[in-house]
Amino acid sequence: MTAALGLLVLSACYIPTRFNAQITVNAAGDWTMVYTGVLTYGALAPGLMPDRPTAAQLAERVRNVTADLRRDPGFRDLEYLGNGAFQVDYEKSGNIYRQPGITFVRTDSRVLQIQYVGTKEEITVRGNTVPTAQRQWVRDAGLDMQGDLRVITELPVVDHNATATGPGPNGTTIYLWQIRGVDAQAPRLVASTAR
Repeated sequence: MTAALGLLVLSACYIPTRFNAQITVNAAGDWTMVYTGVLTYGALAPGLMPDRPTAAQLAERVRNVTADLRRDPGFRDLEYLGNGAFQVDYEKSGNIYRQPGITFVRTDSRVLQIQYVGTKEEITVRGNTVPTAQRQWVRDAGLDMQGDLRVITELPVVDHNATATGPGPNGTTIYLWQIRGVDAQAPRLVASTAR
């Protein structure tokens, strides 16, 4: 991938720069996803923009990105901070058996995802990370990823790469990922729904 193409791909992504996130999933398939913190949109961030927009063009892009995010009713609060950064308060709930996949922010810019695969009887929770070849560009733009993700579930977990685990309320287990930089591995958890 050429540098120009890589930068173009990165500019179309959301980077979770400072955040606290939590996902709960119970045995009935009910889930809640919460994200509080800063999301940075590459195409608005100095150093990652694919061009040099005028002030009017930049203001229009901010309006377009804000309108795009607000289409998802999970965004309870959204404030543009400048330099591509949005302060976000997001919360959404559902049932994974009725809606077998949910993605935050969206499918072409995945920060967090919950997915049910019926043929395997598994629920997978995934986080995303910046591709290795593009991490230095993120650093050069003065950005980084700093935050914590917690997944709380009573389901038996068959695979995960959490930083730490511990007991949670009502017989659940808390899985914690401490993301400290763009080099952190992408969070992953697989829970069995087999009875």
